[in-house]
Amino acid sequence: MPHTYLSANNEIIDVSIVIVSFNTRDVTRQCLEHVRKHAAAVRHEVLVVDNASADRSADMVAAKFPEAHLIRSDENRGFAGGNNPAMKIARGRYILLLNSDAFLSGGALEKTIQYLDDHPNIGVLGCKLTDPDGTMQASARMLPGPLNKLLHITGLAARFPGSKFFGRVDYTWWDHSEPRTVGWVVGAYFLIRRETMANIGVLDERYFLYFEEIDYCLTARRAGWEVVFYPHAEIVHIGGQSTVKVPGKISAKGRQMISVRLTSEFRYYRKMHGWLRLLSIVVIELGWNATVFLKNFLSRSSNADYKKDEARMMIQLIRRTLREDRWGSGSAGKGGKS
Repeated sequence: MPHTYLSANNEIIDVSIVIVSFNTRDVTRQCLEHVRKHAAAVRHEVLVVDNASADRSADMVAAKFPEAHLIRSDENRGFAGGNNPAMKIARGRYILLLNSDAFLSGGALEKTIQYLDDHPNIGVLGCKLTDPDGTMQASARMLPGPLNKLLHITGLAARFPGSKFFGRVDYTWWDHSEPRTVGWVVGAYFLIRRETMANIGVLDERYFLYFEEIDYCLTARRAGWEVVFYPHAEIVHIGGQSTVKVPGKISAKGRQMISVRLTSEFRYYRKMHGWLRLLSIVVIELGWNATVFLKNFLSRSSNADYKKDEARMMIQLIRRTLREDRWGSGSAGKGGKS
């Protein structure tokens, strides 16, 4: 063991479990109850960052889970900005970023930690994520790019999930039965080796939400670390089931989340791949939405009106994002090193 990470009782801490809460009091409580139940076999610490919740999430954590180290943020700093304060003080050999709506199951921590112990070349590891009914969620993905963008936005990836070509985005052609080196793993269960974090730093806070874990996985890969999906550990993740759209309209919250996604996506391509790759992504987004608008322009059906409104909104948001985003001045990559 290259380093020794000790608790106040001089015990080695295998994993620091970092949970960010934002107005998710009930699911955060369930998450922590599962941690308390299923992490006992592993030497661990729990760090909870509350992103200025208005639902008294922080007070609930303080009252019901005194073993957790609670960090109260004075504002909502997003996924990266929420995780980073805890990552910087974490003492474990590994750091697990665990969504507040992700629930540990028995053996998940033990199996993934043991796998990383046995494979020192792996820097980031994810596991199998399922809906509460057991349906598997997309847990391992290829890195995004123009081709994968086109397959996703046109619906071809979803239409032909069994095709190795069309189903490449989320590896839907693959049975996910064995560990596999992948482009990136989903941040709901995001296990980072201590030496990897020391090498590449913490998350880039210029992403408020979305793409921060993709950025981190690509940065790790470029630094020589492997990113691996491990299927023999499974957790329930209830996120991703709510949608920002409802039939016939796009909510204000939906528009806001799409805008956040576009900002993060464009920042990712600009930072990690340069202006030409960003331009190709913008052309695909604009071209597809213009095609949808024109296709439904003459139709008088309510569904066509909805598609026209959605396409028009997307074009407006893309143009506004390109015009207004100046790429924030927050810490990035090694600039955020702990």
